[in-house]
Amino acid sequence: MTDLIHVLQTLGELMMEHLWFPALIWTAIAIPAALLLHFGKSIPAVYQYHGRAALLISLPAGILASYVSDFFTTGTMAAPRLFTIENPIALTVSGSTPATESTLWSPAAGLGLIGLLLICGAMFYLLKTAVSFLQIKKMEQNLTFHPLMEYPELVERLPSASRQIQQVQIAFSPDTGIPFTYGWLKARIVIPADFQNSPESLAMALQHELMHMKHRDYLLNGILLAIKSIFWIHPLAHYLHNTTHEYREITCDTEVLANKQFSRKQYAALLFRLAEREYSSSLAMSMAVNSSNLKKRIQTMTSQTRLPSKFRSSVIVTVLGALLVVITISCTDMTDNGITNNELQQAQTQLKESPKTQTNPLYVVNGEQWDQTDDTQRNKIMRLKPKYIQSINVLKNGKATDKYGQAGQNGAVEITVNNPDKAFSDLKTDEEMAKSNSTTKEDYYVQVETMPQLKGGLAALQTDIIYPEKARKAKIEGRVIIQFVVNKQGKVENPQVIKGIGGGCDEEALRVVKNAEFEPGRQDGQPVPVQFSLPITYQLPKETKG
Repeated sequence: MTDLIHVLQTLGELMMEHLWFPALIWTAIAIPAALLLHFGKSIPAVYQYHGRAALLISLPAGILASYVSDFFTTGTMAAPRLFTIENPIALTVSGSTPATESTLWSPAAGLGLIGLLLICGAMFYLLKTAVSFLQIKKMEQNLTFHPLMEYPELVERLPSASRQIQQVQIAFSPDTGIPFTYGWLKARIVIPADFQNSPESLAMALQHELMHMKHRDYLLNGILLAIKSIFWIHPLAHYLHNTTHEYREITCDTEVLANKQFSRKQYAALLFRLAEREYSSSLAMSMAVNSSNLKKRIQTMTSQTRLPSKFRSSVIVTVLGALLVVITISCTDMTDNGITNNELQQAQTQLKESPKTQTNPLYVVNGEQWDQTDDTQRNKIMRLKPKYIQSINVLKNGKATDKYGQAGQNGAVEITVNNPDKAFSDLKTDEEMAKSNSTTKEDYYVQVETMPQLKGGLAALQTDIIYPEKARKAKIEGRVIIQFVVNKQGKVENPQVIKGIGGGCDEEALRVVKNAEFEPGRQDGQPVPVQFSLPITYQLPKETKG
């Protein structure tokens, strides 16, 4: 049971970073965009169609872009970040003796269970899509297709633009009640056999299906259906997919009626007749009409006109919008604490190695700008102990000059120090400085292609941590941040408390981290020592707090 919980927690932690977090950012962007489309009655149907499709496609595209961005962030290049949000999944100690029941209901394990449910559901829906595809192929074996150009009388009834489609194959079937289209490279149209008795209805239905081919709707529908199948657990994915169908048909309706050759009254009558028939395939493009939105479909197609330029501009606008959503998702990061990427050591090393010139970045300590040519102030920052640091914020380029003017032309490093009087009196000794200097950036990496992975996940540590009695009695809670180096063998070296809360919690966190084992980080395929930070949150049960 414990092994299963560890697997679920590890899965939950991985999915939180690479799936749930990007999906959360997408949701925050997609909801207002979907509301704008829903209440934007004056927005043309083609924009409604492409807008919804672009929103849905941006979900997996954003997740993939976020993963690629994380790869560069953990490599030699650092991807830019528009937003940084604290990771809600952290190692939490909630009692003196961890129990299987408590870890089972941990956030990471819960996300792991949801992840398994998502995977199983996605496999089910993708299987249904595959079955639908096989059904179409089976039906195809009983039909005889002919080139559309073999029906000159029918071609003559179509607008001239339709005659550009030379490779279209059509078949008449007595077993289907709704005209539909399928195929991407080899487009095919199936028409109910009874339409042969009504040349006008046949021409309108055929023209509608030709518009699906012209717009590559079959390919787009397949992509959207796959996305909905994978993200079936997200209600917004279902909404976007279902409403895309509606506006896809309206887009084709308005384009058919843009040609004065067809009567709007007869076309509406055709839709009413089709509304009484059933068609179940979700993969093929069809004129199937949902009776609940038939009135809306007729009203929209009679009030809107569609020009080719509007279709092209809609594609351009929605593609740019989707790219903006993808960029926002990929440039939003999660951090486990306020001190990331070893910013303190980087700042101290830069001060130690750089000359006393005005080309150094500006250092701002608790809102006060420090002169980096002043030996006393430089020495204080170089000797500042990590445990007093609450947060570090690095500003570059325009952000630094916007906030600090000319003084920030070389960038700015904002440092927030807890209890500054004590922090700047309790500085590193010469011996500690010498020890720190012996472990330079050349001895270990801060970021590598493959970062170290904790064996067994955070749950492996959680089962070993004991809430100190002193801290429980004093009702001490908070986050302890341990910084250390994971060597080539995956062992922990030189663990230090970067941020502590006292009450014995710091010592307990150090004890557990010292015994932890990691899969070593790798650079160019070789194991290398990597500096690592681990947040451990101590939280008392509600009954203990009271």
